[in-house]
Amino acid sequence: MGFRKDINGLRAVAVVLVLLFHGGVTAFPSGFIGVDVFFVISGFLITSIVRADLAAGTFSFRGFYVRRLWRIQVALLAVVAATFMVAAIFYLPDDFNVYFKSAMQTIGLSSNYYFAKTTTAYAATGSQTLLLLHTWSLSVEWQWYLIMPVAMWLLYRYVSPLQTRLMLLTALVALAWYALRQPVMHGDAAYFWFSTRIFEFLFGATLAVLVEGRSAPPDALLLNLLGVLALAVIFGIAAMHGVIADYPNRYAVLLCAACVVVLWMGANEKSWVSWLLSLAPVVFIGDISYSLYLWHWPIFATWRYLELPESAATLLLCYGLTFALGYLSYRFIEQPYRRLRPSFGRSVAVLVVVPLFAVAALFVVAQKHEFFPARFGPELAYVDGSLSKYDPPMRRHCLQGRGTNGGNVDLRYLDVCVIGHKGVPVTGLMIGDSYSNQYWNFIDRLSNAAGVSVASLATPSCLALPGVTLYDWHSINYQQYRVCEDRTKNYYSIIQSHKFKYVIIGENWVYYDFPAIVNKPGDLQSKELGRARIEAAMRHALDIVTSTGAIPVVIKGAATMPDDFQGCFYQHFKLRQRSGGADCTLGSTKGDVDVWYDQLFERLKTSYPTLVLIDPRLVQCSGDSCMTTYKGVPIYRDTGHMSDYGSYQLGQLYLESQPNPFTEHVPSAVAPSG
Repeated sequence: MGFRKDINGLRAVAVVLVLLFHGGVTAFPSGFIGVDVFFVISGFLITSIVRADLAAGTFSFRGFYVRRLWRIQVALLAVVAATFMVAAIFYLPDDFNVYFKSAMQTIGLSSNYYFAKTTTAYAATGSQTLLLLHTWSLSVEWQWYLIMPVAMWLLYRYVSPLQTRLMLLTALVALAWYALRQPVMHGDAAYFWFSTRIFEFLFGATLAVLVEGRSAPPDALLLNLLGVLALAVIFGIAAMHGVIADYPNRYAVLLCAACVVVLWMGANEKSWVSWLLSLAPVVFIGDISYSLYLWHWPIFATWRYLELPESAATLLLCYGLTFALGYLSYRFIEQPYRRLRPSFGRSVAVLVVVPLFAVAALFVVAQKHEFFPARFGPELAYVDGSLSKYDPPMRRHCLQGRGTNGGNVDLRYLDVCVIGHKGVPVTGLMIGDSYSNQYWNFIDRLSNAAGVSVASLATPSCLALPGVTLYDWHSINYQQYRVCEDRTKNYYSIIQSHKFKYVIIGENWVYYDFPAIVNKPGDLQSKELGRARIEAAMRHALDIVTSTGAIPVVIKGAATMPDDFQGCFYQHFKLRQRSGGADCTLGSTKGDVDVWYDQLFERLKTSYPTLVLIDPRLVQCSGDSCMTTYKGVPIYRDTGHMSDYGSYQLGQLYLESQPNPFTEHVPSAVAPSG
């Protein structure tokens, strides 16, 4: 069998689905699967080329990589250069920093692992403005190129054709099974990993080996119907909701199988599938598909970063720019440079090493100048300076993931993650999720004023209460749930063994879905049961704390950051407008969940007289509104966490207007009354 003439047509299908998905076209809410289609095509096409060269005796590793470098890297470097200009003009200092890191990882062929670590999810709102997010798939592609030629060379040289087919089929099944387990175990990060994508390439590679030397499938009615059905499956999965959950999942396997059928049927030029995918407009889009993929995402990311209005007209404008840049890139970058064949060393130097060192050098300069906040005028320089001034260097190191051993708490960090008065023994412990960690400066101000030293440990997305868990909750993966469970046990073991004077619990209480809260996997779930379990767990926690003679302290939730706050506050800087941010106010009305927790805490206060409640809203809110800025500087950061500046300032305001909970006037601990 020869190469499929409809491969470009299938590429067109893949890139159109991706463009529709990233454009927010609701008809294809799962159009991201176009990337999976690309992986199957790549597995098939590259395997076919390598094995044909091996059979002809013309294959060389150097030649293979030179062709791949000049095929892929030149257009990619053009996109990096263009996005650098965009980031230098529009992206705020922190975001410019992120851009530099992503650019270095992109050129270094490892951006998939960078984004796996730095994003909450591929399709998360916070990921939609990362200019090079889409390059994760190119890094995966390159990682495939690093192992595939070696594997094919070894198989061709030492293994019979029949054994090769059996080995590829076995590897396909094993790696597909492995991939389906990883999102459940490791969450959204697994979406980006090469190890969870190998099976998709293997679908194509296995087909390439299975059809070697065989004739095209016959032009039979049932086979034609099968080919059309396979193409329909691809579009059908793209049109479904919820496919991205725990991806790659069973839909990825079904999709890859459908792609294999389409590729196989395409060998018959008279098949219905081949006719559809060989239509001139489809082939044209397939021809420029790589450039379309490269340029479309920075256009959408820039538009969304600037928070410009999204409408049908602007969507068409973005698509128009995508096709214009895609065609120009294909015509004047892809086609001329893909024909070049310099030496392997020169190709690597010109297309990887030199660009990587150039971006790294620019990064060092930009880092030295704090990524040039003066680009946006003196107001942003003041804001950035204020935020940096209150940044405690140890805070982020005291979140789980740094200084931890799996689910165990590293006891050395009780002497390292310390806030409050210096030079006195640690007599307090603060535990909770990342929202307890956000109160680092807040509690530091209060405890320092009282001459108290507090150790602060936190676990992200962890309801640190004994006896409850969020097993099988959509926002927390299996591994993290186990880590949370283990660390929570460690926390209360430490509380019992260390005899603290104060134990502080801080959580983003309203974050945790009541029905998801269970005592153990398999428990019945409902809002009422979840609320009952929360209260029982709180009482259990307070029983443990008070039994040691410690004073329990609970931090109630600060006002939740408005969803559009970051855009509201910073947009006028990005657009170089004179004023903005002043109207980014927040109403003081509490939601039902906040009210329920207020009532719970009051019940607990009655049952546990020594319980101290700290309410940041007492100084954050006044009348009908709650502050989102203080003296022109935002008190929030990222996805709603309080900024270190805001944490410090609210702590200072609390000291000035409220009793300090860490004074000797707190009553002695007594046994609970209920």
